[in-house]
Amino acid sequence: MLKILAFWIVFMAHTSAQSEVVSVEFKEKSIQFSDAPTLNFLWPAKQAKATLIFIPGGEGRLGITPDRTNLGGFYGNTIKPLSDPKLTRGAFNVVVFDSPVNLPGTDYPTARQSSEHLLRIESVVRHFKEQYALPVWIMGHSNGAVSITEFYKMLQKNQREDLIAGAIFSSGRSGADFNEKTKLPILFLANEKEQCPKSMPARAKAVFDQQQKSNPLKTAYVLIKGGESQPLNPCGSGFHMFYGAAEEAYTAIDQFVFGSQN
Repeated sequence: MLKILAFWIVFMAHTSAQSEVVSVEFKEKSIQFSDAPTLNFLWPAKQAKATLIFIPGGEGRLGITPDRTNLGGFYGNTIKPLSDPKLTRGAFNVVVFDSPVNLPGTDYPTARQSSEHLLRIESVVRHFKEQYALPVWIMGHSNGAVSITEFYKMLQKNQREDLIAGAIFSSGRSGADFNEKTKLPILFLANEKEQCPKSMPARAKAVFDQQQKSNPLKTAYVLIKGGESQPLNPCGSGFHMFYGAAEEAYTAIDQFVFGSQN
């Protein structure tokens, strides 16, 4: 009996940290909204201290299916390690948000300012905050930086800023911005060799400089030095996606959020 109990404890400890797809119901109703649930890919941490919800760039739709067991590329290389104690403190439950609808924009991704998109982010934040009872950080990469800045502005408008604990502004595209009333820890990440004209480091640095002046909480700007180019669209590959520089990126996030903790 004791052997069976011991096996069950080990089994549960192992399976509790397995990746999975989590479906979050979208309860907001409107003829303009899709009623599809929001699917999220989750890498849980065995000893989590916070949850990171990552909003992708591009058109925001990854096409995650319920049977998905892993994510590779940028996701597996750059943000999954934040849940892995072999590579970082392993203190983040890592969630990848997948919009069930495309978030287009020819010159600017205006769909990321839509009520449906921002309310979906809120529903996912609330779901994982309730599930784990831990602080929630949001991270937006490229067009995803528009999502997190607009989401925070919505929280400000509704006086719900305490829903999130901090933000990671990563390879943020031009136009994504926090306002002067922001009171939130923010890490800005950019690659010094960035080749995407919509996400040049000087723009992220300008947003950071403004936040340094007006934001009373911790802010930092980290310029990624390494990486490699790829023979693909520079706004979706290479330096823009921290290709070959993933360790620099996840180490900077880990240090910013947990570096001063025991």
